Amino acid sequence: MKPLLQNLLKRSSWPWLAVFCVVLVAIAGLSFSYEVYRARSAVTQYFSIWEEDIAQSLLVKKDSTLLDKILGQLRDVHSAVASVQVKNSLVGAPGAAKVEGLCAFSNTVPITLFSLPAGTVNVCYSSAELAWKSMTSPIFMLGLFLGLIFLFFGSRRELLNRLRAQELQAELSLNKEISTMSRQVAHDIRGPLTALTTLSRLSHEMTEEKKELLTLAVSRIRGIADDLLVKGRDPAGLSASSENVDLKTNEVQSMVSEISEVTGRLLKEYRFSHSKIEFAWHKHVKADKVMIALPEVKLQRILANILNNAIEASLEKDAQINVSLLDREDCWLLQIMDNGCGIPEEVLPRLMAEGMTFGKDHGHGLGLFDARKTLQSIGGDLQIRSRVAVGTQVLLIFPKAGKSVAKSS
Repeated sequence: MKPLLQNLLKRSSWPWLAVFCVVLVAIAGLSFSYEVYRARSAVTQYFSIWEEDIAQSLLVKKDSTLLDKILGQLRDVHSAVASVQVKNSLVGAPGAAKVEGLCAFSNTVPITLFSLPAGTVNVCYSSAELAWKSMTSPIFMLGLFLGLIFLFFGSRRELLNRLRAQELQAELSLNKEISTMSRQVAHDIRGPLTALTTLSRLSHEMTEEKKELLTLAVSRIRGIADDLLVKGRDPAGLSASSENVDLKTNEVQSMVSEISEVTGRLLKEYRFSHSKIEFAWHKHVKADKVMIALPEVKLQRILANILNNAIEASLEKDAQINVSLLDREDCWLLQIMDNGCGIPEEVLPRLMAEGMTFGKDHGHGLGLFDARKTLQSIGGDLQIRSRVAVGTQVLLIFPKAGKSVAKSS
């Protein structure tokens, strides 16, 4: 019990502890007053029973034996009785003990015989005994129990608020650090990016296909750098002018992109860099352009994450990755299928959780989580089906303008 109270007091803040103490003092005062009332009531009731015998002992029998016996049983009536003083209305107080010193709590009981005054009895109560009685009374115990509950939940609530505030502060610090890092990375990319851009323009020995791939790669890197700079701005809305980077042309990125163009350009890069894998692109839609509510850099990031996973899961021989664009009533489906090693059924439900990865020695568990979160932010979704030793199917669901996405089968 003692360690529990010490731990509670350590965690409690002074305001809650002060309120607890004030309430506890109020309950103690109420309990003490009730014990004084109980003592006086018990003594008064006791004397009302023996009133006639006491009066006859004082006025008629002149014998203090019975009176001493009656007064001697007062402590059995209530343990707080400290002393008693009996006054005869005629001759004083024969055979009675006198009260010594001041009495903080007492009561005077009149004694009558046939409606005539026979004397009075002054009863003095011990303050220490009354205090002990009040401290062990059910009223005080109940109040103490409720007070401890109040203190516990109040302190717990404040502790949770403090922890939440610390978490928010840590998150703000982390976001600030990431923001600074993003701007620094974007700034550092600009140097080699300029060199690559110059090289793509000056190289005459490259084939047209290689020039196109280099131009696409440079464009993609530039989009990533611009996105990092936009995300890396401080909360006050200041631009990255401290690095003297001109973002006027790319500062406001388009919030829509065309799936076919982005997918086609990305597949050209992957065919060049992964020549042993067969990439197939199928477009089963009638529309010339399929516009979705995502910036191009985000769509590229999602597709790159899915394609990288498919490549890592592919077998050494006869590896195939099929990408298909399908038209549905309320959405566009981008289907990416591979014939790789597959994913166990028990892993699939947890695969898109943050930090969850499978089959990678150095995976961070962010790709699928970020992809699904991005798609859900525009009303879409990401679904995965897989069988071990058969392959994996990933469905990227993009809602059509003005339509809500039903669950894809």
